[in-house]
Amino acid sequence: MKELMKRIKKQAEKREMTFPDIQRKTGVDRVVITDAVTGNTAEMKFDNFLLIASVLFEDMEERKEILNEFILLCTGDLNIRKALCYCQGIGEYQIIDKLIEKHQKNKQLKKYFKIYKLFNYRNQNIKRGQPLIDEMDNVVFANDSEVQVLVNMLYSFSMYDVFNYRAMLPYSDKVEKNLALIKNAFLKSCHEIHYNVRSAYINLFNEDLTECRVKCEAILKSDLEAPIIKATALCCVGESYIFTDVLKAEKYLLESINYLEENGISKKSRKYKSFQSTLAFLYIDNGFNLDKIDFTCIDLSEIAYYEGLYGDKKKALKMFEELFKERNFVSPFIMYYISRINNDILGLREALKRFERVGNYHYASAVKQVLAKIGERVG
Repeated sequence: MKELMKRIKKQAEKREMTFPDIQRKTGVDRVVITDAVTGNTAEMKFDNFLLIASVLFEDMEERKEILNEFILLCTGDLNIRKALCYCQGIGEYQIIDKLIEKHQKNKQLKKYFKIYKLFNYRNQNIKRGQPLIDEMDNVVFANDSEVQVLVNMLYSFSMYDVFNYRAMLPYSDKVEKNLALIKNAFLKSCHEIHYNVRSAYINLFNEDLTECRVKCEAILKSDLEAPIIKATALCCVGESYIFTDVLKAEKYLLESINYLEENGISKKSRKYKSFQSTLAFLYIDNGFNLDKIDFTCIDLSEIAYYEGLYGDKKKALKMFEELFKERNFVSPFIMYYISRINNDILGLREALKRFERVGNYHYASAVKQVLAKIGERVG
């Protein structure tokens, strides 16, 4: 830690910034900075270090490297909890694994490690949806408010993964209740922004689009560095315009993808693939900018949907058949894709029922629009 603090001092000198200058920019008292740099304080508060690093290191990669180094040097329980929460928001899932491995014998932190380890299964696509729900059902979690926030968020996200949007609501209510009980301001703000983006999606699915956009706007204005969450908020705003203003939807979806790229989020990440798949859905469903689809980064279901509408229908249906074998589940989206490819009115009506049954009234609009067009043609 002492060596890292020396680098902080050198960087301040390089930027020709005094500690009072840093205090003015960050709000962190210069005495706190001096004590940390001179070694009088064993370990600076994580949130203070985060603010200082943001001012001293303009280069995102260099800042990321410094932050990760600090995180892995942390020994204080509260700092480790803050680091875990922060890493969750910025997508540093490997750092979460390293922290858990390094401090696995810490009895005070085991209850947090237990849920973060499960969260990382989903983050890294190791296990998600029903298999993850089944595993969580067999685990006893602490009644600690922070643990309960994480547990109920993960249950909510897992319900999202199995397209059961209606089932997200009771878990979201429990998250909100426990968030109010978290006393540390930094931890609370980190968990809150994570919860708020999922809450915005619940508003989206319920067609409460104004509230959805208000929540996303608040996330985007937040001072907290959380690139994955802020990119998700941009994507959510884009999705809110999909059925009313395709160009505005495209604008926000492209911004969400660019935001990930600018913040060094890998193209192999689950989020990047998800955003590209949503953009592909917009293009395929509306039949425009098909040449802009990045087929290397989208889900197989969207590739099959494209193939069915604009390529080889038999090949597309074969792809959907393989998808069903692999996932053992037909989502409302896939039912909609197959039914639209086949011009199957009964299938479209069933897809509409499925969207509404799981509480996704927003994407039910896609089915309604196609049924309306078929009705016009028949008329």
